[in-house]
Amino acid sequence: MSDCEVLIVGAGPTGLTLALELQIRGVRYRLVDKFVERSDKSRALVVQSRTLELLDKHDLARPLIEKGRQTYDVTIYTNRRERVSLTLRDLGFEGTPFPFALFVSQAETERVLEEALLRAGGRVEHPVEVVALAQDDEGVRATLCHPDGRTEEVRAAYAVGCDGAHSLVRKAAGLRFEGAAYPQDFILADVEIDWQQEPRLRFFLARSGILAFIPLTGSTYRILSTMRGDPGATGEPTLDEFQRLVDRWSSLPMRLHDPRWLAKFHLHHRGVDRYRAGRLFVAGDAAHIHSPAGGQGMNTGIQDAYNLGWKLAMVLRGEGGDRLLDSYHAERYPVGQQLLKGTDRLFSFASSRNPLVTTVRDAMARWVVPRVLADRGRRAKAFGFVSELGIAYPDSPIVCDAVGDPGHGLRAGSRVPDLAIGSGTLFDLLRGPAHHLLVFPGVVGDGGVPAGWPAYVTLHVVGAEVDPHGDMRRTFGLESGGLALVRPDGYLAYRTLSREGADLLALLRTTYWEPAVRSSAS
Repeated sequence: MSDCEVLIVGAGPTGLTLALELQIRGVRYRLVDKFVERSDKSRALVVQSRTLELLDKHDLARPLIEKGRQTYDVTIYTNRRERVSLTLRDLGFEGTPFPFALFVSQAETERVLEEALLRAGGRVEHPVEVVALAQDDEGVRATLCHPDGRTEEVRAAYAVGCDGAHSLVRKAAGLRFEGAAYPQDFILADVEIDWQQEPRLRFFLARSGILAFIPLTGSTYRILSTMRGDPGATGEPTLDEFQRLVDRWSSLPMRLHDPRWLAKFHLHHRGVDRYRAGRLFVAGDAAHIHSPAGGQGMNTGIQDAYNLGWKLAMVLRGEGGDRLLDSYHAERYPVGQQLLKGTDRLFSFASSRNPLVTTVRDAMARWVVPRVLADRGRRAKAFGFVSELGIAYPDSPIVCDAVGDPGHGLRAGSRVPDLAIGSGTLFDLLRGPAHHLLVFPGVVGDGGVPAGWPAYVTLHVVGAEVDPHGDMRRTFGLESGGLALVRPDGYLAYRTLSREGADLLALLRTTYWEPAVRSSAS
């Protein structure tokens, strides 16, 4: 019997992200995937701003951006007529180096993640399938099947299901996966298009459904639709059928050719009731599946993995306990539920064939959307949701705000924004897998820092050379001095006006240093 600390089942974007987080923290894990090779199909297409910020902590954002396309312009048509054309180059959202959605193939995202994992000394085992999984008080026991038919028994402290909508880990954990299927079929084509149009998002809304064009690289587009080009068609779509579909519902002359992928989907919206059951966790599509509206699914999975990775590592190093692991569900479950509801409403509204709904939708596209997005503040609010930059954990059991005025400065549980500082940017300062304690002078006297901090905390004294204009003090609401603790995932864990760090140390002992329920994997 072999052993590891964490068994990760599934090597898509979620599993690769989790493995990378564990690898750089020295955790012994195994990442297994049942497929012989990685798919070259561009299933998920959008990498959102918040995901790019997290990937940038591993210097992966720029390589991915080079492979994709930043798209700022949108045109909406109803009944073949252009109704609104928008340029969203000023989204009104500040504090991020990535104020855009990146359109790039999921295959490229996975390639960039796997190459980073290999450079860090990790690996993916495939095709290796988990055929049985059970947990007890001491750990997790799994049976792996190798391509030559050999089986292997593995013992792990924890197992994480990143194994998609039909997750074996979720079933072994006894989690409910509640939701429903959409009534419409969904078809797609990744094709080359010959036309005289600049790259932009284009949405054709009709009473029969929706037709969308998403620019990829060069002249390659993804075409998505809830309609068929051939009445009564039920099988996989063909290029000729897509040509008839776009000729009928688009007002733009075009020729489709050289298809890379043609497929039909039946979509679901489902979510688990818990993200953790004892020593078993689920993340990504194993925990939630969405409609493609807003491009949220893969991004949510990557952020699930980032949230869980540093917490598992702390527990396995004896720096945290069960309460820290429970915070994974407490933080990510509400995010998953909100996204399920939001994407379901958006998709249902956009794809409805109800005459009343389509009439309202057409009127909104023509009159309401332009007026709403003309306001910079409303653009910022909308972008904050879609980009996932607005995700926060103010009610998390492992964050605490000791500043008297909760409306003053950044609230604990919020994402820390990027700022220009004396040495570069705040994100540069907060790089690495550690927690970062920002000590604002005037708190601890004579520019000193509190003593007795654990190794996972990196201290920074924020003096005039770092924050020459006081932007950091104002952002954190600590103009008169204070302490701010930033987590590895870039969220504010704690802030205080206290003149010494005893309160913060006490908080960490309560939330992180609680004795862990663990045993050796044997």
